[in-house]
Amino acid sequence: MESTETNETKISKGERTRERILAAALELFAEQGFEKATMRGIAERAECSLGLAYRYFRTKEEMVLALYERLVEELAAEAKLLPPGTLASRWAAIERADIARLLPHRATLTALFGAGLTPGSPTQVLGEGAAHWRRRIHAVFQEVVAGASDLPKGPIRQHLPTLLYTGHLLLVLFWAQDPTPNQKATFDLLAFGEEMLGRMWLALRLPWAAQSAARLGAILEPLFGAPREDSVNTTP
Repeated sequence: MESTETNETKISKGERTRERILAAALELFAEQGFEKATMRGIAERAECSLGLAYRYFRTKEEMVLALYERLVEELAAEAKLLPPGTLASRWAAIERADIARLLPHRATLTALFGAGLTPGSPTQVLGEGAAHWRRRIHAVFQEVVAGASDLPKGPIRQHLPTLLYTGHLLLVLFWAQDPTPNQKATFDLLAFGEEMLGRMWLALRLPWAAQSAARLGAILEPLFGAPREDSVNTTP
């Protein structure tokens, strides 16, 4: 009897094709920059027809958002593997793992910064198009906070994920532009951040320090993703 393809096989082939097109796009973004790369060039690099490329991605921006999606889901997976520990150790561990995972994409991410920072762009990291993924990352840092053994008491606890998320974005931006060999300055900065977080617990015992940190978190939350009903519980 002649064999027939199962739905699973068809889906697998489609996923492989999509991955091949996305990989080709990321290569061209790194080589040519986001603006100069074209859908036709991406299709040629992926060795497929232009029509097939458009079947999976209507625009180059959709390819960038697909990369965002992948990186966010991988970050979420890393958070689930963190062992219990202090807030500083958990934050530093996920950041080190994330930088190691982002390393193969460094040239691509650097090339995408223009599109990622342009106001109104569909790929703007802090724009509406990426709002879903910002909320997803916010939930990741809620998980980082929830597993910490030395959380301060009071309202500051609910704002810690936003503050850690802000630090994460700044660290990734610094890493992508870091000219030092093997991005040594980035790891020095990460170690400094871990040290400062380790001291934060004592500082936040002071009412003015806790209130100031909570105020900063409240200011940033609308941009980075305010806590949702299904968020990790961080009440005392």
